[in-house]
Amino acid sequence: MQKPEHMVVVQNMNNTFVIKFFVLIPLLFTGLLNANEITDKTNQDFKLNFNTVTNEQWQQTLAGYKGTVLVVDMWATWCISCIERFPHMVQMNKDFKGKGVKFVSLLLEDPEEPEAIERAKGFLVKQQADFEHYFMNENLMSSFDKLDLLGIPAVFIYGADGELIHRLTGDNPNKQFTEKDIENAVNELLEN
Repeated sequence: MQKPEHMVVVQNMNNTFVIKFFVLIPLLFTGLLNANEITDKTNQDFKLNFNTVTNEQWQQTLAGYKGTVLVVDMWATWCISCIERFPHMVQMNKDFKGKGVKFVSLLLEDPEEPEAIERAKGFLVKQQADFEHYFMNENLMSSFDKLDLLGIPAVFIYGADGELIHRLTGDNPNKQFTEKDIENAVNELLEN
């Protein structure tokens, strides 16, 4: 007697996958297992480095990065372009690893909205953003003022001497920066 075709496929599959498929899928459909639990288990090895700072502490933190090229990505969960661009920052961090470049992110959310901060943390874990992250724990408008920002996304790139060399912002709607602009700015600093 010949086995049905689907039996051959199942026999050739990794047993772990078969168990996961046949156990998890029905649980998801019945609502007994939350889809977030699967994501959390996938990311459980990822350790999020998330620091809360005031503007004064942020300035001190920046000084601690002297000696390396520093790329600071300023973002928020309410900024669609920030969210769309963020995976590229994660990839650039990987591409420049070990070349004297550090990537950090500075989250600009309203401190009065803790759910937004938690949403941001979840996003960082999902992105596997393996670099340091800071949250500016000050009034949002005050933060923008102190950073001299009109809007985000914004990327500030500091030279090894700690000086701000490149200020990439969306201030001019007719000239938005791209990932290539960031890469070119970093490569320029590494060459000099």
